[in-house]
Amino acid sequence: MSLICLRKYMESDKPTIEEQITAVLIDIEQKGFSAIQPFSIGDVELRMKHFAQNNGIALACEQLYMSAKQLQHCMRASKGVKGLVVSADELVRFPKSRFKMDLYYDGECFIYTDEVSKFIIHPNYKMKVNREQVKLVNFITATRRIDKKEFNGKRYVKIENAHPSIE
Repeated sequence: MSLICLRKYMESDKPTIEEQITAVLIDIEQKGFSAIQPFSIGDVELRMKHFAQNNGIALACEQLYMSAKQLQHCMRASKGVKGLVVSADELVRFPKSRFKMDLYYDGECFIYTDEVSKFIIHPNYKMKVNREQVKLVNFITATRRIDKKEFNGKRYVKIENAHPSIE
């Protein structure tokens, strides 16, 4: 399945992004899983796109996706026991709130963060959609931030504007 076909398939349904995320979270709460296919939460942000272009990082596509599997992963019980679960409200707001968050790159993934939570985005994530292997720019997980100084180290490059560089 080409990315164009995948995009058309994902956009053929009319629920809002917030409704799609909510539906997945309700499925997970009620059934323990969700069969809802991955869906776009909007275009890859310009900060991420330009940083990737300037630093030779391959972005699988122009859209940022979420999947039921990854949402379930960030809500798992082991995170709950440690107090690391991000609230359902934060997950539902993420597609819009990400534009106001700080954005970092750690050499493998992009990380959106505020003072409370962090949301990990893989630029070239392989997954099965409708029994076919595809690559997407995909939300991987979200977690509470425990160490407020976590992003002060050399491991992370803060993406300040539309033309940053790793150098």
